[in-house]
This record gives sequence, C-alpha cells and structure tokens, in this order.
Amino acid sequence: MRRSIFICMLLLIGTLPIIINAILAHQPSPASSAGTGGKANNGGRSWPHDSNVYVRAAIPEDYAVGKREALQATTVFVRDVVVSNTDPNLTNTDMFGDEETTIAINPANLSEIVISAFSGSWGANAPIWHSADGGNTWTKRFTVPVPTGLGPGCPCDQGFDYGRGNLLSGTFLKTDVYSGTTSDPTSSAAWGWLTSMGVAVRTNSTGIGDVDQPWLLVNRDTANASQDNVYVAYDDFSMLPRGMQIAVAQGSNPPNFTIDNSAGTSLNCIGGNCVNPGHRLAVDPRNGYVYSLFQDLVTGDLGGFFNLNYMLNRTTDGGSTWGLNASPTGIVVANADTTQASPKFGTVNALLGGIDHATVDPGNGDVYYVYGTRDSVTFNNRLSIIRLTDDGMGGLTIGAPHFVTGQVQAALPSVAVTSNGTVGVLYTTFDGFSGGLPQFTAHFATSTDQGTSFTDNTLLTFLSSAPDNGDPG
Repeated sequence: MRRSIFICMLLLIGTLPIIINAILAHQPSPASSAGTGGKANNGGRSWPHDSNVYVRAAIPEDYAVGKREALQATTVFVRDVVVSNTDPNLTNTDMFGDEETTIAINPANLSEIVISAFSGSWGANAPIWHSADGGNTWTKRFTVPVPTGLGPGCPCDQGFDYGRGNLLSGTFLKTDVYSGTTSDPTSSAAWGWLTSMGVAVRTNSTGIGDVDQPWLLVNRDTANASQDNVYVAYDDFSMLPRGMQIAVAQGSNPPNFTIDNSAGTSLNCIGGNCVNPGHRLAVDPRNGYVYSLFQDLVTGDLGGFFNLNYMLNRTTDGGSTWGLNASPTGIVVANADTTQASPKFGTVNALLGGIDHATVDPGNGDVYYVYGTRDSVTFNNRLSIIRLTDDGMGGLTIGAPHFVTGQVQAALPSVAVTSNGTVGVLYTTFDGFSGGLPQFTAHFATSTDQGTSFTDNTLLTFLSSAPDNGDPG
C-alpha cells in the first residue's frame, strides 16, 4: 500500500480564517537498515534521510481502520493529495515515501496551498504538491529547480512559508542549507536563488557540511511593518553542544541571509545517548518578534528514557540579538521525561525532529508551547501545553502545564491559535498493532479556555506502510 499524504482542512465556525489547514500525520517513516546507519547513534541527526521505499499490498485491516469522525463546531474534510489529484492515474503510479511534510498557505489567496515532502529528488526539478481550490484537488508539480550550480541529490529536509505579495520561500537541506523564493510555485523559472560566481549561496554561515533540520518561517520586520523577513533555523552539528542557529534575510528577493546568530545550544548527546534538538520557530505577526524553541538533554539512559529541558528564546530586533527574560541563551519552559528515539514511536519512527512545537496568539502575543512528557505512573508519552504571557517588564511569565492528551502514546504535535483565541493541537497516537502492523490515529484537540482543557477529535486511523525494521534510528 502506497504511503499517502492526507490533508485535513479545518475551519472553525465564526473565526478567521483557517485554524490549522493541517497535514494529517501519514504513516510514520521507518528508518533505513542499510545505507544510513543507526541514526540513534548518529549524534541525533535526522540526515541523511531514509531513501528506502516502503510499499506493501493492502490488507483487510487497512479497510477496517480507515475511520474518520466529524469535529464538533467545525467544518472538516480530508483529502489524499495523491488520490484527489488532477492526474487520475497518479494513485496507481506514485510510490514515493512522502514523509516529513510541511505546508504553506498563501495569505493573499487562501485557496492556494503548497505541501512539501520526500516525494522526489533533484536531478531534474523536485516536486511540490499544489492546490488552487482550498485543498480539494491537488497537482504534483515538478517545479523546484536545483539551486543554481549544484548537482543532483536531495532535497532532504525542507520547509516552505508564504509571505506577502504571493511570495513563497523554501529552504532545503543539501549537505548545507539553501533557500530561495518564488512568485509562482507552478513555474520552475520563477524560482530565485542568491548566487555568487554562478553558484547558489549557502543559507548557513556556520557548521559548513554538518548541519541538520532547516525550518523556515516568514514574518514582518520589527521596524518596517511593510517589509517581510525570511527566517531559517538550523542545527549546527559541528559543535557540541549543538548550535541553534537562525539565519535572517531582510526584505530581499532572492533571500540574502546577512544575519546568522545563535539562539542557544542543545546538549543533545550524553554518553552515546542522543536525541534530535527539535529546533523550531514561531512568529508574532503583531510586532515581528520571532521565537526559537528546542530541546536540551539533561540526563540520558534512565532505564530506557531521557530527561529534557524544553527551551525558548526570542529576538525583538530581526535576529540581530537573541534573549528572553534577560537570558541570551533562552529559558527553560518545562522539564520532562520522554522515551523519544528509544524505543521508536510505534516501533517505526525515531522522532528525529523533536516532540515540541509553539505558536503565538495573533491577538495578544501569548505563546503556546506543546511538548512531550512521560507519565511516571503509566509510562505513556503524553503531550502537555504551557501558555506564556507578558510579564509587564518585557519578558514572559511561564504558566502552569496542562495535558493536551489523555493516557495515550502521543507524538508529532503541531499547535496553532485562531484570531479569537481558540487553540488547536494536531498530534498522532500509537494505538498498538493490527494485522501485524503498527496502528496510528491522527487527532485534533481544541481549547477555548487558553489551553486549560481540550476537546479531542479523531481525524483518521491508519496502519504503517512497514513494520519495525530493527534499526534504532
């Protein structure tokens, strides 16, 4: 059975405009047992990605578990972008893994959506998934050219985000990080890369040849509200602790990254026990502030689980300096135990991208930070959320944690907030096994009391495309 990308469009009644427009967590990708080595012992790197193709015939359990429930007080529809496609034969021919999806929505035209995934590589153009009708139908467009002057291979980790003026920016890992911008995702000729002597310029100024997990967001400039800046977070694996770097291109097209500073460091390995830093960004559209969040390993190998500090930092000047609550390296938002990476989530996903995500309330600037936490009694890996609020002195006050999930095995969180303050968290649970394969369910939990309590909704239940392959990564 081909692994699919499912998109779930969620529109809360009475809010503007779209709460998450989320990609359901399709079958988590098991790591390769050949070629990439045991990634759990690779310093926590998620690169190089698993290039194996996991394909199997459908089994009766696939049809039994493909359930979906209606969300309360929402309009919802689910689409498989390979099946609901302008190419009706693509469902029979497309066998790519489609892992590690990202999504971008055009603020000037909410019907235009772009998804990236491991759905093809450079040689010729690499593909994106494009919808012009709000996610109802999709086209697989081979329109991302290899950065100028570079050879074939990858793109590996990648991420996209729209700014204003129909400009879509993308960042791509290809040994180093390269970023470009296009005004038309349907045209390869529209992509622009900053070049020097006929070769695309790296986004990363540090960790040359040893970086991981680029993450891109666009936000307004702090001083010039009409200007958009492109922010790319990445991990510098050439140092230990790992460097949490953020490169910034200020109001330039193609993006010219003239700023590249550290927001802190992640001690992600202790005694050979490693987790990925899970470096992420969140933006405050009101004032141009940008947040950096990541994981810091406190203790490894506590009988099969780890202890993590979940970190947060902020820039208020476009990335030139970083500091939150008078700390240039960030603050500890929460401390928790986790079995992240060992054993793998559902036996097939080592979570080499962290179990953390954050967002900013566009109305009041509150920060919501969701993270993984291991229940000390049941040993379930649940999800918690913390709201951080303005302390009146230029910093943030850390609120009390609240569980997003019940007693389940949960991971892969993504959080967003609507204009009226409704909080939504997309996540996946591991539900055991069916037909010898790991079974997962994508959930969407909503809160109308600032993250104190949540109403949980089931979106889709599905089976993995492969069993455990024995590789710890």
